[in-house]
Amino acid sequence: MAKKKLKITVSIGDVFAVIIPDGRYGAIRVADLNDNSYLIITTPYIGVEIPTIENEVLGDILLQNRFFFNKSRALIWLEGKVPKEIIYIGNIPFTDNKRKIICNSYGGKWDNSAGIEVFLEWRWEYDRENFEKEIREEEKRINEEHKKSQKPKKMMKDETFWSIISLLNFNDKNDEEEILEPAVNTLAKMSVKDIKEFEEALSHKLYLLDTKEHAKNIGEYSYDEETQDYFSADLFLYSRCSVITEGKECFELTIKNPQNMPKDNSFEPLLSLASEAYQRRTGKEFDYLTGCDYETFSNDSGWK
Repeated sequence: MAKKKLKITVSIGDVFAVIIPDGRYGAIRVADLNDNSYLIITTPYIGVEIPTIENEVLGDILLQNRFFFNKSRALIWLEGKVPKEIIYIGNIPFTDNKRKIICNSYGGKWDNSAGIEVFLEWRWEYDRENFEKEIREEEKRINEEHKKSQKPKKMMKDETFWSIISLLNFNDKNDEEEILEPAVNTLAKMSVKDIKEFEEALSHKLYLLDTKEHAKNIGEYSYDEETQDYFSADLFLYSRCSVITEGKECFELTIKNPQNMPKDNSFEPLLSLASEAYQRRTGKEFDYLTGCDYETFSNDSGWK
């Protein structure tokens, strides 16, 4: 094994070897940096030996094809110090035509998982059956655990929450972006903590509306146990969103009386309000898991 080279400062073009879960090596390359953030490329290299800097594939970007990926490039912005476990190989400067790589995906702290995409792609190609089975089992486990713990975290105070909702600028001439803009603008000026608490409050309110009786009262496409007609879980979620947009009084009346559900009305864009505000506030994608799941059928007691 080659002697590990220490790398204190990070430069664009730096290449590092990483250890992937089966003990082999992958390699990552730094494409850009901004203060304490680094744009990391996962290269297509995978092997039992640490690659030398002369290896041609270290200048390439891994294309991902597993599951719903469609030849998307393995790029991610990460923050923090270089993990001690990775091995500095050398530097491959970017040519002028490859110097600027655009990426808006953020993955949090730079840790030992950086570069794991090459291992996941290898499993997709050579061990797909077992790989898919493991993913399905993990998703099932997470969903079951989440359903058992449907309890909201700290939520925004009702007065503040409804004041933001009241800013939605509904007008026949406005498109969805224009409707959201005043509320997004106000929420984006608040703290990250406030944005998360807003999302928590919204998710909890949508969760409370997720009942069979409410689903029976959304208009033409209402839930019907007897006829077993097609029922859209997504449409019911968007219908619940429209209750929130009507304000506090409508919400409270509808919770008590499901027949008060708006008929044939929906407003899906409400679901993106917090994420839009967070991205404007931080420049990063909103990666936050609420205590309550607002997806249809999540409220078990409401669907008994």
